[in-house]
Amino acid sequence: MKKICDLKQKTEELLNGKIGIKLYFVLKTAEGRQVKAVNIADETLTASKDDTTSETLLKGFKDSFMQKMEGYEEEDEILALSSADERKNAIFYYDLDELPEEMQELLNVMNQNQKYETFQFAEDSLNEIAAFLIVIGNSKEKLSLYRQQYPISLLKRDKCMLTPIPHANRLKKITEDILRVDFNFQFFSYQNVVYVTDVDRIEKICGFNEIIKKEAARSIVAIESAGLIDDIEVLRDELDNTAFARKLTRIYRDSKVLKSVNKSEIIDFTRKHNYFQKNPLKLNATGDRFILDTKRSKNTFMKLLNDDLLTSALTKAEYESLAKNSVG
Repeated sequence: MKKICDLKQKTEELLNGKIGIKLYFVLKTAEGRQVKAVNIADETLTASKDDTTSETLLKGFKDSFMQKMEGYEEEDEILALSSADERKNAIFYYDLDELPEEMQELLNVMNQNQKYETFQFAEDSLNEIAAFLIVIGNSKEKLSLYRQQYPISLLKRDKCMLTPIPHANRLKKITEDILRVDFNFQFFSYQNVVYVTDVDRIEKICGFNEIIKKEAARSIVAIESAGLIDDIEVLRDELDNTAFARKLTRIYRDSKVLKSVNKSEIIDFTRKHNYFQKNPLKLNATGDRFILDTKRSKNTFMKLLNDDLLTSALTKAEYESLAKNSVG
């Protein structure tokens, strides 16, 4: 799917049909992460007719997803995560070679043949819950959501929480821990593709800084091969800077400049475009390689390779632009 409207239409068709919900806990234990299925009370044979837990969960996550989708411009493209820029209101699909464990868990629960142990309150602890995996759909099609669990969502009984007893008109201490569930989620999967809506949050949840560094390192190799930089080590020094490393990942996979423009044309462009009058890129003594000796020059070089400096075909006016949706 190239546009948000296509994704929105297909997921709406699914969510407005006859669907159910399954819930999984991701536990963070001494042995590592474990995924366990969760029994929902009203799914049992002994459930009360008044118990609508599944219905409440399904409506909550369904409404949350559809509301989030309403916040996007339908004609905008769904962008590759490797080419993520500073746009905040965008949807990205995950296209990096290495998949974080959290995203793999999200894809695994969509597999009907995958078997999971059931969460047991007598053996497992609510304290170990690191995330929720929510699967919505039917036997033919599914949508899965990843919801990070935070300590604040676990209400401990040792805090002396009180609850009313209506028929007795008095308060009573709660004797069990309470797991509070809201309907927020951080990323989702549909048709075996993982979609990301908040890149900064995902970096914190999935901890894929090392993945970004590996992708960025490939871009540095490509830049080195092009012979554009006098000292390539100045870019390697920035690999631990996640924001800068993310800009580098765009170059390896998405830079049309690096793939289709020769070095002399790139250097000549920096002499002619007005942007470089205020943001000059210094050249070495022979004039055939850039010297990146400041953070500003490094960021300017990123703009150059990511083709963020454009000229209007109509007015000939020059612009700096991050959002470049293809029209061809």
